[in-house]
Amino acid sequence: MGQPQEHRRQQAIVRYLAGDNIEAICRDLHCAKSWLYKWKARYQADDPGWTTGRSTQPRRKPRQTPQLIAQRVITLHQTLVQSGQQGSAAAIQQGLTQQGITPIPSLRTIYRILQRHAKEAI
Repeated sequence: MGQPQEHRRQQAIVRYLAGDNIEAICRDLHCAKSWLYKWKARYQADDPGWTTGRSTQPRRKPRQTPQLIAQRVITLHQTLVQSGQQGSAAAIQQGLTQQGITPIPSLRTIYRILQRHAKEAI
């Protein structure tokens, strides 16, 4: 988040600590009470970085396809395309089965892996 948001958070907490009415603060800053309470809970006088936003991305993704399987899908796709065959998800799934890879990802998962790889390659 940029400086305007951090300044807005500081302004809200300064007004709250000064004893201003919560409804008045929210009305003036065009924010919800839940927003004000969130930043009130994060406020720490001794930490100047309390106004910085936090990432909402999960710290870990336990259900994500293992990197080894994803790499095998990408490699098999490249091999199929280079040999002139269709590198479809079904062909990749069949190739993984023949290689003895387990667990075999679904067609939709293979498609997502290929999409993610194409996006990262750009």
